[in-house]
Amino acid sequence: MTAGDAATMDFDPITGRHRAGSLIAVARFVETWRAELGETAVFAVDIPRRKMPLGDAIYTSQIDSTLRQRLMRAAGYASEAEQDFVMALFGVTPTAVDSLGEHEWLVVDRYEIEGQTAVRVRRYDFSEIRPSKTLKARFAADEKQMRRLFLEPVATLDTAITTRDGFFGPSAFADLFHRFHQAMAPGADLSFFAPPVMDATLAAGDLSLSDVLPLFRFDNRLVTVRVPGRRLKEWIEKICGMRFFRISGPQSDLVRLRVPYYLHDDVAGLRFRVDLTARPGHRVTIYETERGEPFDPERTYTLVLNSFRARELQAEGWPVAVVAEDYRVALAAWLAAQETLSPRARDNWSAGPERWVRAIAARERQTIFPAK
Repeated sequence: MTAGDAATMDFDPITGRHRAGSLIAVARFVETWRAELGETAVFAVDIPRRKMPLGDAIYTSQIDSTLRQRLMRAAGYASEAEQDFVMALFGVTPTAVDSLGEHEWLVVDRYEIEGQTAVRVRRYDFSEIRPSKTLKARFAADEKQMRRLFLEPVATLDTAITTRDGFFGPSAFADLFHRFHQAMAPGADLSFFAPPVMDATLAAGDLSLSDVLPLFRFDNRLVTVRVPGRRLKEWIEKICGMRFFRISGPQSDLVRLRVPYYLHDDVAGLRFRVDLTARPGHRVTIYETERGEPFDPERTYTLVLNSFRARELQAEGWPVAVVAEDYRVALAAWLAAQETLSPRARDNWSAGPERWVRAIAARERQTIFPAK
C-alpha cells in the first residue's frame, strides 16, 4: 500500500534525476510477487493522503490528465471500487499509513491456516526498487513528453536576473514574478514578492521549467487580500523596518541578514520612498500608485501575494481570495504561455539617502555574496 505519493515516472521532472517510489517501480514490485503468489493473491492499493508530486501535478494539469490513472491501472493498483474491499480484507485503516516515511510502503501479509486468519504488517523500504522494464517501454512516449515539458525551453529570458539585487532595492528578478502575479490577478492594485531562495541567478537565454520551479520549495497558494490604505502603509513600514537598519552615513550597515530572505518583500504598484535615517515605523512616504492615482489611506487596496506572506493579514480578518491553489503549478502554466520574458527593475521605490545607500550596497554586496 502506498500513501498517495507514488510518483508517475521514475525520474523527477523538476531536477531530471531518478527517483524511487514511482508507479513504474510499484509495478516491478507487484510483478515480482505475482510471479511467486499468483495474479489474484497480490493487491496494490493507493491511500490518498499526500499531495501529488509537483511534476505530476503540473504535467497532468497542462498536458495529459489521464496519464496517472493509466499508469496506476498498468501498475496493478486495485480500482477505487475495490480498495475498500481489499483494505477490509487485510484489516487496514487509512490511518495505518500516517506515519510512513518518504521511502516506505506498507506491506500486509494475510495467511489462512487451519481456519484461522493471521495478518502481519510491515514497512518496506522501496528506495532500491527499480522500474518495471515492461512499463517503461509501454510508457516511453509519455516519459519523453514529460521530460520535454520540464527540460526543454518554454520561453526566452532577455536579460540575466538575480535575487542579489533585491536585497538593496527594486530588482528585475522580483519584477518577473510581479508580472506573473499581476497576470493572474489583473484587478490587484499591488503585488508583494520575496526571494524564494537567498542566492539564485537565472541566465539570459532559454528558460525551462526545471530552471525556475526548484527555487520554489514550499507549497503555497497565490491569493489576494483586501486591506485599507492605512493598514497597507503600516505593513510596508514593518517590512522595511525588518529589512533595513537605521543608517547614519555610508559606513553604516544596511541589510538585516538575520531577517530571513523570504521576508524581504519587494512591492509593485506603489511609488514610495524609505528614509533610512528615520526610526522604524516612520520611514515610508507613499506618493501615489504606479497608475498615477493619489494614495488614499481610507481606500481599500487589493494585494496579490503568496499565502505564506498573507497569513499575518489574514489573521487580522482582512478578506482573502484564492487566485491559484498551487503557486508553482500556476507559475508553470504562465511561463509555458510566454515567448520572451523582459523583466526590468522597477523605479517605483527607493531607500535613501540614495548616495549613502548606493555606497553601502556596493560594499555589502561583496560581503554578503562573495565571489565564488
